[in-house]
Amino acid sequence: MKKIVLALLLMSAFGLAKSQQISLHSQYMMNRFTLFPAIAGTNNFVPVNLNIRKQWEGIDGAPITQTLSAHGYIGGNVGIGGSFFNDVTGPTRRTGMNFTFAYHVRMNEDFSRKLSFGLSGIFFQHFVDVEQLTTNEPDDPAIIQGFNNEFCPDAVFSVVFSQSGKYYIGGAVHNILEIRSDLLNSDYEIDNPIERTYYANAGYIFDLGGDFKVEPSVLFQMQESTPMQMDFNARFGYKDKFWLGGSYRMDDAIVAMFALNFREFCFGYSYDITQSDIKNYSSGTHEINLTYRIFQKNGFQQNSTNIPLFN
Repeated sequence: MKKIVLALLLMSAFGLAKSQQISLHSQYMMNRFTLFPAIAGTNNFVPVNLNIRKQWEGIDGAPITQTLSAHGYIGGNVGIGGSFFNDVTGPTRRTGMNFTFAYHVRMNEDFSRKLSFGLSGIFFQHFVDVEQLTTNEPDDPAIIQGFNNEFCPDAVFSVVFSQSGKYYIGGAVHNILEIRSDLLNSDYEIDNPIERTYYANAGYIFDLGGDFKVEPSVLFQMQESTPMQMDFNARFGYKDKFWLGGSYRMDDAIVAMFALNFREFCFGYSYDITQSDIKNYSSGTHEINLTYRIFQKNGFQQNSTNIPLFN
């Protein structure tokens, strides 16, 4: 009976975790490397990016995610990168890192047009913080010893075709290994798959003249057990100084966002206005994004005083 109670305690947490699995960083266009590892090394500098997302403000135990990433070009058509991530939902936590290798096929003389392939290896720990669980018998051994802390491998593969400063189209497969986390030592099976997820993304950058640009883009996300999710985005920018934008995530959220650029730094903020039933309990989602540019050198992009906001 106690094991059944443990199972019920985790089911709600896993339900939130699965929702988090299919949610996206709203500012992914500022760091597409996190979704598409083929992007690694496509700048003439190394972008070091920190992203913090606090989802569903007002709901206890709602997902909070921190990601720190960097990638760069090392020569010979090769880019490398990596990231650290920490994803917390209620009493569950997923913490890990990934390492990325990307290869870029030259499609024109100056390398501004390229076909890129990327592969990431991922290692993460998935565990439950027992101290966050409240029961009638807090000293019950079934509570204290009833959980596993698992180390899991996984992989991501992506392909991107792009013209620097003009357009891009690509796809990625995440959770290739479809690891199943068994955090509960129980005779009662809890189905907690990390499902294979497919992404497709395309965008075009229009030069409006007078240093103004606009970039419409679309992102598709597909999983076997959930409806296809679509993001329709547009952002409007002036030089490489700032941009304003918005997104509509179908049946989920409307997003307002902006970014400011100053020399080696770029700061972005977004606010998700929830459109699903969760809006009755949450005041929305906040996300901040900070990028710092290091190791400027000649590469795939033209030199710029600021971090290119459209690339």
